[in-house]
Amino acid sequence: MTARPSGTVTFLFTDVEGSTLRWESHPEAMKLAMARHDALVREAIEAGDGVVFTTAGDAFCAAFSSPRGAIDTAVAAQTALAAEDWGEAPLLVRMALHTGNADERDGDYFGPPLNRCARLLSIGHGGQILVSAVTAQLIADNLGPLELQDLGPQQLKDLDRPETVFQIWHPDLRSEFPALRSESPIQDAADCLAEGRQAHARCDWQAAYKALMTATEALDLGAEDLERLGEAAFWTG
Repeated sequence: MTARPSGTVTFLFTDVEGSTLRWESHPEAMKLAMARHDALVREAIEAGDGVVFTTAGDAFCAAFSSPRGAIDTAVAAQTALAAEDWGEAPLLVRMALHTGNADERDGDYFGPPLNRCARLLSIGHGGQILVSAVTAQLIADNLGPLELQDLGPQQLKDLDRPETVFQIWHPDLRSEFPALRSESPIQDAADCLAEGRQAHARCDWQAAYKALMTATEALDLGAEDLERLGEAAFWTG
């Protein structure tokens, strides 16, 4: 039996995307699917010398002493899940990894590293493996067939420091996903400006101005910046 890691620990969090809807629409099929999901994920974690310390619903929380072992476990789990026949719709599982020093108490872990890993998981998509900057740095010299795809800095909910997020690429796994679900003022502003350009093109000046104001509020810009942004976004764009 693998000893519970202590000190610097790499955490792997997983959960099933869209599980609530599947339980509501196909409860009997989900019972069988979740039993198989649990077996595949747990088998991968144990084979990778990880320790499952929490499960909640369809979510697994596992701890590893080796960052590379944790990454290999995530890849193995995703590969096994992708190869499984789930019937009409695949069971998609999102995964996230982060490394840090956490407090251990009564068989559980506590502290900021777990919060960051949970927030990282929440911005991902089913089938995707996301990795924090610190974990990526620890495995960067030992990638083998893997690649680290830089998805840029992302603002995670309730956390002050943005996280530079990486996606694990593997030849046997899906690699294309929608944009991350992070809380990004820049992305919010870009979305507003896209709406503003459309409004400007149809001569809806009120809607264009409203979109511009919303974008400047998202970015906390002043009056001079507002003027420059307006010119760049609409009248010379």
